[in-house]
Amino acid sequence: MRIGLVVDHPKRDLPGAVMLGYQLARRGVSVALVPMYEQAVDVPRLGLDALVVNYARPVNLDLMRSFAKAGLALYVLDTEGGVLAEKGGNSPPAMAANIKDSGYADILAGYFFWGSRLHDAFLAAGTMKREQLHLTGCPRFDFAAPRWRTLLDGEPRGYLLVNANFPLVNSRFTGKPGGEREAMVRSGWDGAYVDRFITDLKQVFAKYLAEIDRLAAARPDRSILVRPHPFESEDVYRNALSRHANVVIDGTGSVLDRIRNAAAVIHLNCGTAVESVLLGKLPLQLEYLNTPTTAGHAGLPARVSRKVGSFDELLGAIDQIERETASFDFAGVHAADIEAFFHLNDGQAAERVADVLTHATVSRRPFVSLLATVRGTREKPSFGQVIKGTASAALGSAVTERLRSQINPARRDKRIALSIVQPLLGRIAAHDQASTSQFTARRAYCATTGLPLASIAIERAS
Repeated sequence: MRIGLVVDHPKRDLPGAVMLGYQLARRGVSVALVPMYEQAVDVPRLGLDALVVNYARPVNLDLMRSFAKAGLALYVLDTEGGVLAEKGGNSPPAMAANIKDSGYADILAGYFFWGSRLHDAFLAAGTMKREQLHLTGCPRFDFAAPRWRTLLDGEPRGYLLVNANFPLVNSRFTGKPGGEREAMVRSGWDGAYVDRFITDLKQVFAKYLAEIDRLAAARPDRSILVRPHPFESEDVYRNALSRHANVVIDGTGSVLDRIRNAAAVIHLNCGTAVESVLLGKLPLQLEYLNTPTTAGHAGLPARVSRKVGSFDELLGAIDQIERETASFDFAGVHAADIEAFFHLNDGQAAERVADVLTHATVSRRPFVSLLATVRGTREKPSFGQVIKGTASAALGSAVTERLRSQINPARRDKRIALSIVQPLLGRIAAHDQASTSQFTARRAYCATTGLPLASIAIERAS
């Protein structure tokens, strides 16, 4: 069996994909890690039996329909499936209704859920058959579990980690004005609500920057690491905070590593509050900056955090951080609020996903099609998609991806680096007391022409 795993943003999603790739390879599966931007041209070249995609949204429905029509078994393992809204487009009932009504339910072989809240919403709505809905957890959080935690960078450094979460108003990838708004509306959000939310978020973002500036000035002896969201531009943070010698702006590396090395995590409505709790680090929510709209958009990060009601209260919590951490009920917070959205913190999410995939029945021949690559695997491709597909078919997507990232440097962050995959795969295998020589990561090649692809193959040596 050969299974593809679509990777949206490597900085956030690649470790979990490698973990899942390892678990599948242990079971004899040949795995391809497929960059999201290259899936339309790489998938028809890989000879896959099944594909696990990163989300099911209107923007990629036509592509998913083409994959399904070609005979691929399609599964969804949403890379943003845990911190959900109470109401609106990505609330559990709305997501369940969207999958049912959009046509996705007719083409998906299965759906993997981070937690029971969304799983139960799909069941209640009759979105798909019960046997197609799998409560597994998300593999990227396996590294936060005690079983795998030593794979993280465990050197304590004691900085205050400031995590940001403002890609909607500080986007790194959407060059089209209003593109993020359009994406939310297409996903089921009310346009008037989105406009109100964006207006408030712009105000909150400015205040958030001002508070971090105040904090750096008030506690010059405290090291502060500011980590923009992976989808954010870092320039705004550098312009606002670079005057402080105790502030570093750095969005590189794994957020789990950065959290584990921190004394505490400062944020506002950021999902990394969950990872903080999983790793036993105190999340401090700047609640006093919220508006009713931004507070109500996604309440989980606030519920799992130690809320601070003023700047002075923030300073007090930081000055007594060890006492504050010791008094925080991490286990109780997980049981009360996190488990329903993120499932168990047992390090076995990737194993559960791998078990489902390897027990699935493959009834059709693997998908290989030169024509599909040229057409970007679409019924009605645009002129640009045909140009990209033709170039990828002629040169291999490893070449065209590199050329496109030179034209648009922001796309470099979406590339999957073999130099990262191979050592991480080896570390996982060694930690799991498996022979590292049994597992290999290499550049994937076209099944028919041998041209190099942007995807990375993970296999167990025969």
